[in-house]
Formats: sequence, C-alpha cells, structure tokens
Amino acid sequence: MTNKNPKGGELVRAEVYWPEPRSSKEALWMLREHLESETYVNSIYQIAVYRNEFADDLIHMDELKGKCTWISINRRDKRPVNNWQDMQTIKNRLVGKKCDAFQIFPSEDRMMNTANQYHLIVLPEDVSFPFGWKTRSVSDKPLIDNSKQNYNGESNDT
Repeated sequence: MTNKNPKGGELVRAEVYWPEPRSSKEALWMLREHLESETYVNSIYQIAVYRNEFADDLIHMDELKGKCTWISINRRDKRPVNNWQDMQTIKNRLVGKKCDAFQIFPSEDRMMNTANQYHLIVLPEDVSFPFGWKTRSVSDKPLIDNSKQNYNGESNDT
C-alpha cells in the first residue's frame, strides 16, 4: 500500500476490550463489532474498518453491496479530526491508494452526530466516484503567498 503514516505513527492492529455489557442487546452489539470489524490504533487515532458485506449498513446501491469498505475514524482523546491529509493517509494505508473514498454531509433528516467520529465510504478499486478532479496535482510548495500545505505529514492539530 504505502509507507506513509498519519500523525501519531504507525497504525497497529489492535483488539478492543469492551466493558461488561449491561444488556443482551449491548452484548450482541459488542460481539457483532468484534466479529465484523478490524481495529487499528496509533497514539492519536482509533479506526474501525468494515469490509465488504460488513460495510453494507451504509451502502444503498445493490450493485455496490458486498464490495465497499467503511472506515470509522476517531481520535483517542475524543477531539475532532480536522486533518484531511491524515484521513487520506489512513484510507491509503488500510484500503489502498487506488480507491476513491468519500465522506457524506447528509440532509438534516439523515444526520448522525453523536460523537467526534468520522466515516469514509471506500469504493472498490475498479469503481470511480463520478465527481471530482480527473488528474493528480500535488505540491509541497506554497502556490499562494503565506499558504502552507501539510502534505508531508505535518498537522495543524495539537
């Protein structure tokens, strides 16, 4: 995939340890999470990855069911994630550089806002999102005076 890491260092596969469930419904949810997701952590991020049919809760097109990946990203300190480059790097490391991913800003009637948790839907490598730029243009030098890219892994987060 790529050798680049997000801020906080290498993403390491981890087991999530849950507290004692308070109900059978909560126990089933914990079991489902354990069986259906891969968890990765570093010193800043905790990420859950749901692949193929395990991502289907968020896939509403029959032709894409069982083919996408859902990445759920949050900071371990529960603060907001506001580093686009880290999210791009996480997607590249865990799914691949040749896959398109998107984050939805839904209509108000479908909004889900219960935590500083961010969700990327990653399309299969052979499917391109029908919007966006068609070619690559990346620069680590300012194109406008006083602008600064964080492409080299730097972050404005503290």
